[in-house]
Amino acid sequence: MIQRPSTDSSEASHDRDAFSETVEENGDIEKALLPQKDTEPGPRGVEEKTPWLKLYSQRPSLVTFFNVGLFIASCTIWFWPAPTRHSSSVQDYWKRTSFYSPILERFDVPRISRVTNGTLYDTSPPSVLRQRIGKEADKEWHRIGDHVWPLVIGEADVRQLGKDPRVAVKIPEDLGYGSDAYIAQTEVFHHLHCLDMLRREVSYEHYYEPKEGPRPGGAQHQAHIGHCFDILAQAIKCTGSVDMITFNWVENWEQPFPDFMNHKVCRDFDALLGWVNKNSMDPNVFQEMKSPPPGWPVMPEPGPVS
Repeated sequence: MIQRPSTDSSEASHDRDAFSETVEENGDIEKALLPQKDTEPGPRGVEEKTPWLKLYSQRPSLVTFFNVGLFIASCTIWFWPAPTRHSSSVQDYWKRTSFYSPILERFDVPRISRVTNGTLYDTSPPSVLRQRIGKEADKEWHRIGDHVWPLVIGEADVRQLGKDPRVAVKIPEDLGYGSDAYIAQTEVFHHLHCLDMLRREVSYEHYYEPKEGPRPGGAQHQAHIGHCFDILAQAIKCTGSVDMITFNWVENWEQPFPDFMNHKVCRDFDALLGWVNKNSMDPNVFQEMKSPPPGWPVMPEPGPVS
């Protein structure tokens, strides 16, 4: 059985008098019935807050955290390497689409647009690069291929190329290039050299038979030709041109004929050739390098696979 707590009559009378005074002061019995804020100070340093006031006091911290998070996200998006964000620099584009090359650190290679000369038959005036035999053709192929000498690069360049500077050929100091000088060839000129080798192979009797004898020539010559076929195929596949070739109807052809006159975006070959020729090593120095310095590693001679 729950007992009702006893109430002193004097206390009850005091409460009724206080209630009456509150009604008289406020003039409203509803206000007298509502709980009144305690006017007595609480513990020192502690302030009573309503829920909305507490939320407002937390806003500076929330805004700060939000701004910091937004800043970090913005920095991440900006500095993250995104393929959809294009650089305004042509040179940066060459670097993104190439392995490391000291040339791209020293020379801004221009970009040009051109249309491929893709006609089946020769043009007028004729293209010298279509000629199989002749001094004019030999001179042009030599100019863009075998005539181009190596560049001088440093040990740091050799390492960035993924090569070992303890093995790569270094120019002796007494030849005038200092203590950090290695030789390196620009690959496009090797590709053109190989293409010239294949051009000459078509006219073997004119170019190679006097030295190599009847076809197919010696083992080293055959290896050289095979190397050129392979290296050019690898280069073409690596580049993987996605330019599109349309077709036309052509007289006396029973099927659609490909139109090879394609628009191309290219590195400016003539500008590159001029820069390399200007900055290549002295041919006389190259000719003097007949043997390695004492103690320099020597690789095994390349030979046929047994």
